[in-house]
Amino acid sequence: MGTRLSSVQTGLTVLAAALPDDPESQTVLGWICAHLTEVELVPGQAPGSPGAESPGAPARVAVICDDTHLAEHTERASTPVVFVSSTGVPPAKGWPAARIRSLHRPGWLPGARHPGVHQAGTVAPPRAVRAGSGRGALIRLAVPEAGGTADSSRLLRTAADALAEAADFPVFAVHLCGPGSAQATEEVTALVPGATVYQDQDPAAERALSDASLLVSSPALTSVTLAQTARIPLALLPPLGAHQQQAAAVLDSAGAPLTMLSGDRARRTDEAEALRRALDAPDELAHWADTGQQAVGDDRRGAQRIARKVRQLLLAPM
Repeated sequence: MGTRLSSVQTGLTVLAAALPDDPESQTVLGWICAHLTEVELVPGQAPGSPGAESPGAPARVAVICDDTHLAEHTERASTPVVFVSSTGVPPAKGWPAARIRSLHRPGWLPGARHPGVHQAGTVAPPRAVRAGSGRGALIRLAVPEAGGTADSSRLLRTAADALAEAADFPVFAVHLCGPGSAQATEEVTALVPGATVYQDQDPAAERALSDASLLVSSPALTSVTLAQTARIPLALLPPLGAHQQQAAAVLDSAGAPLTMLSGDRARRTDEAEALRRALDAPDELAHWADTGQQAVGDDRRGAQRIARKVRQLLLAPM
């Protein structure tokens, strides 16, 4: 029988952090933390900052996604870190001096192994949702900056125009995530009347995939995973900010069978035709991702594996 950790019984806590301006980083952290329900999770400020410690005891271990500066600071403060790169590639500024370094890289993404780095494979949501009813499109829109309502409006119009050109396709839900999501809600509601609007980590947003026949998303590796598990096509919106630009480049290098929406009127007819083809073959992306993962033994349990690394550090002698 395995050892079970309990914050009530042991007082052990885990500091959990991700880049605040990167919804993808926040999503991966949330999927990992869903497998750490036995311990107390405390918010991800640096040790010594307000809110960084629980009332009872300081964090014994940290799990930090993508924030290399915080990871270095936390290790220097003698809190061992499980550092996760959620981007599919090593950090641009190099790996931080963390106790464990882990790479979220789905099996469908080619790349060399890195010495001393834990290969997590695909980090997936804790509950797989498969689409069934096919009510229309779910838009997953990352708004990386507060006050970015003009950008969110532009991207929503890009999606709506392409869907209307393709098949007069309804948008039944919009999932907003990122620092600008709250401010964008009113604008989204006006642009997509009748659509349900979800915010950030609302679990109902992922459950809404069961009603979707198409996922339209800001560039993100996690969106490929969501579309794969739902067995629906994926269309990508133009990227906003450096994090999404990197994700778009990584997805382009993988050759994933998805539709790229540019917002360029001159390309709208071609993009609408690509959407129609995708809707006629809804399993194409899922089959492609399945094949790539099976070839390297990726079982989509990366979140569980990273959570296990956190527990190993918690159980290690001080």
